[in-house]
Amino acid sequence: MMMSRSLAPARTMRAFTSTATGRALTRARASSSFVTTTTPLAARRVNVVRAHDSERRGAHLPRRPVLIGGLASITTARMGGNANANASAAAVEEKPVVAKAPAVAAIADLKVGDTFVDGAFEVIAVEEVDEYNVACAELIHKKTGARWMHCGADDDNNVFNVAFRTTPTDSTGVAHILEHTALCGSERYPIRDPFFNMLRRSLSTFMNAMTASDYTCYPFATLNTVDYYNLLGVYLDAAFFPKLTREDFLQEGHRLEFADMEDPSSELKYKGVVFNEMKGAMGSQSARFSRALGAELFPTSTYHHNSGGDPVNIPDLTHDQLRAFHALHYHPSNARFFTYGDLPLEQTLAKAQELALGKFDAIDVSALDVSDELRLSAPKRVVVPIPAEAVVADEAKQSVVSVAYLLVNQIKEKGADLENFALTVASDLLLSGPQAYFHESLLESGLGSGFAPGTGYSGSRRETSFAVGLKGVAAEDVEKVETIVEETLRAIAQDGFPRDRVDAIMHQVELSAARTSTQFGLGVAFGAMGTWVHGGDGMRPLRTPAMAAMLNAALDADPKFWQKLVRRRFLDNPHKVTVVGEADKTYDAKLEEEEKRHVAAIQAALDDEKKKEIVREAVALRDSQDSVQDASVLPTLIVSEAVPREITKWTSEHVKTATGKPLQLDLQPTNGITYASVLLDVTDVPDRLVPYLDLFADFITELGTKERDYKQLSQLEKLKTGGVGAGVDSILPLDGDGPPQIVLSISGNALDRNVDAMFDLIAEVVTGARWRGEEKQVGLLLSRRAAAAAGGVAQNGLSYAKGYANASIDAVSALDYRTSGLPHVAMLQRLAAEKEAAVEEVEAALAEIASIALASDRVLRCRVACQPGAPAERATKAMDALLAAMPAKGAAAKKDEATMADALAGFAPDPSKAFVAVPTQTNYCAASFKTVPYAHEDSAGLFLLAQAMSTSFLHRELREKGGAYGGGASAAPIEGVFAFSSYRDPNTTATIEKFVEAAEWAATKGNLTPALLEEAHLRAFKAIDAPVAPQSRGASRFTAGLTDESRQLFRSRLLDCTAEKMRSCAEKYLVGKTAALAIVGSPAAVESVKADGWDCLDAEGKPLKA
Repeated sequence: MMMSRSLAPARTMRAFTSTATGRALTRARASSSFVTTTTPLAARRVNVVRAHDSERRGAHLPRRPVLIGGLASITTARMGGNANANASAAAVEEKPVVAKAPAVAAIADLKVGDTFVDGAFEVIAVEEVDEYNVACAELIHKKTGARWMHCGADDDNNVFNVAFRTTPTDSTGVAHILEHTALCGSERYPIRDPFFNMLRRSLSTFMNAMTASDYTCYPFATLNTVDYYNLLGVYLDAAFFPKLTREDFLQEGHRLEFADMEDPSSELKYKGVVFNEMKGAMGSQSARFSRALGAELFPTSTYHHNSGGDPVNIPDLTHDQLRAFHALHYHPSNARFFTYGDLPLEQTLAKAQELALGKFDAIDVSALDVSDELRLSAPKRVVVPIPAEAVVADEAKQSVVSVAYLLVNQIKEKGADLENFALTVASDLLLSGPQAYFHESLLESGLGSGFAPGTGYSGSRRETSFAVGLKGVAAEDVEKVETIVEETLRAIAQDGFPRDRVDAIMHQVELSAARTSTQFGLGVAFGAMGTWVHGGDGMRPLRTPAMAAMLNAALDADPKFWQKLVRRRFLDNPHKVTVVGEADKTYDAKLEEEEKRHVAAIQAALDDEKKKEIVREAVALRDSQDSVQDASVLPTLIVSEAVPREITKWTSEHVKTATGKPLQLDLQPTNGITYASVLLDVTDVPDRLVPYLDLFADFITELGTKERDYKQLSQLEKLKTGGVGAGVDSILPLDGDGPPQIVLSISGNALDRNVDAMFDLIAEVVTGARWRGEEKQVGLLLSRRAAAAAGGVAQNGLSYAKGYANASIDAVSALDYRTSGLPHVAMLQRLAAEKEAAVEEVEAALAEIASIALASDRVLRCRVACQPGAPAERATKAMDALLAAMPAKGAAAKKDEATMADALAGFAPDPSKAFVAVPTQTNYCAASFKTVPYAHEDSAGLFLLAQAMSTSFLHRELREKGGAYGGGASAAPIEGVFAFSSYRDPNTTATIEKFVEAAEWAATKGNLTPALLEEAHLRAFKAIDAPVAPQSRGASRFTAGLTDESRQLFRSRLLDCTAEKMRSCAEKYLVGKTAALAIVGSPAAVESVKADGWDCLDAEGKPLKA
């Protein structure tokens, strides 16, 4: 899995298989997020068993998220130097003073100069952050110079993270491949792949490793104290004492191998997990353009290179270079440690000293300092080739253009903290929402289909940057885009930003500080590293409220603040780079062909001894992969000790509204925010309107209302709420008896003081949305959505593959597929091409849906999650007012017209066997089986079976031996679907065969042992017992009907399940059964799969032309 950062090489993450993936009919949407992020059209919410049925123990509250949207990169003065600013943070409502939690007080009471572990560590700074109820201390390991930051918090989801500056000088991916191989065995744990083994021996709430553009980090989080120390030992040994064998390098990095492993006359190929991962990661127009933009903006520093590795360059890396890179970079003198939570600091420090730090002496790591980019003396402009999108609405408009600026040096510039924050706010004002400046000047110009990849402010590196541009541009219009960018910035340099728009962003900052998150500690852990590894401020993620106060003060003091900032950082900045991407339909094919020619030349030059060596290494690797590993050397939790038998009950209250509608009240410590939802039954909406449902949910707050236009509405939404939006979902009977319901969810959240305003806004949208009369805005929204869909098929291949397969065997999945699958992609391209006629078609459809759905008689039930007392009373009254404002009765479908209910009832399974060709170099494979509903006695066994098959068979066969970046099995109990899948996979039908073998392996007596059952239980309960934020407690009852009784029964069946039960489930539901098959992948595989009887389709789901 990749975590991208604007303009930078994408962060890479060591992937592991999802355990409980499900789906929603369409994605829910909240339109007022601080910085808009694009959700793939084929995105699915995780199954509610995982998302909402967490039976989390303990009474400690989840923490608040560090920041919102683009503010995750803020940095300020060094730790300890800004306490007064934090104390004067952005104004919030007065709250009673509460006693500090013991974990917070223990750190707050430390003094500079205090020592730990017999003087090994010394405190160098201490700071409290009242806004987040944490106290932080920074320490130095005196022997090595390693830095350590600990945040004491009243939170039992404890976090550990160690990061190293890793500064590549090429694009061989050495830092990324090292991240993988470091986790493949170490001195104390010399088995193959302790990391993946620990995934099934732990109840961690997060485990991973990531490679960023200039550092690599190894984080984990867990609620279990024993688990924390188990993982701490494994992580420390992996980071500082890895084996780094050549065998692991060949598996994880790259190798040459014959197609028939032991036949030197067969075709020679490149293989390797990272090699294939990066083929997938770079296999889109977005990734290639963003990479080119970053390389041009940073022509001389480490950021010029792809830290994840470019598949063209990865084979240049040698095993010796990998080991040397580790010796220099993975040393305590180059390390930053971060811990968070309520565990005692000294015990963690003592373990680190004993297991790692005490064994090292200091070394000079100054050579690893990242040099500042050499600033350009004049702007430059470059043209680069990029892949064409999988689907193109207009063949004449395929160029991409972006203008980028190198901005703040966060380490060396005086006042960088305030300017960085101000530029983040400016980026939101420029880009986020229809009232944003570049939305008006660029998107509404019609010159392109959407913002260019990489658009936005990037503050996560030592030097920040901003980029803006368009994609889907005609070649002759490229210069017009550049001119508009310049003119827009000049207008702002003249007039500045209106204060009310800035106030709306400050409101979002306040909301973010209040909103609870289950992974607050991880957010700080990640946010700290971007500049802390370079000697910057490790506290920067916690300074957002203080920065908001500082910015407000600066604006008060200088009415020309924005004008001066924009002129200095943009108009007068010579380090300006314009990158123009020219689309090439044969881009990926050329890469594949060049790779084949290169490998063929290598093969032609091989002598007999070299051929034998390649065979020997391949056979040795295979034998190692097939060997039985003694995982008992690794620590593990015991299910009977770590997993309680009883569920956690959220004590939801069930009452009636004034109009008699069911109202679920979840009175929880939501920290001054109220969350509200209304479910409306739309099952009998005409079936012909199904393709427009997702558009309806997406556009409901984008078109304005009778009272205000869409720009005014967006501004009000940002000023008064945390977002108002809609989504379409399904409610399935838990016992499978009866038809499913399709529901429209209307939801919003706001600070308690703004609850009335939020409900008024929802009522305004529900009763007065402008479904007609906003032709230009509808056309723009369709164009942008079509462009996003076109670019999303290759990037989200697994979602599309699983969606296609599921749609052929499951009625609700089939409906889902029509709203967000390949037919939706095709419809969007048609609508974008038809323009005026399409706008009329869409307006008519959306208006008709609104007339049917948005009425009081459609309301199934309502929910409010907030603090008890006055907030609950206020929200309940406001909910009554909302329901009273809605029309009493919605329009009915025409007599004898087919509805969604009819389509669901008339569905006939017809398992698919389809290959969807998209411009990419890797493949995404899926095989799905319809099984049993949640309440069935076999549902729990299938859920556990997926865990066991993923870790004990599929990981080895798909990833280690097959070279896929990820793969495994998943069971969705609510939907009753069992699925196999692979991700960024070099193989196609060979992987499908492995799915068959996996089922046969699981059904064979003796393969699924009590030990594997124990591990399956741990994997299952780390998902089911994941932390739940206060606002989500009780949500599974509201959205899916999961009562305490049904949850307890499912949990008891999981704990009572036997290895034989899992085996029998494999035999009963998988072996010999016809799977629904789908692969989204490289066109190079078309001929071979067609010969095997597969239906071959294009990216719109249409038969592939010969």
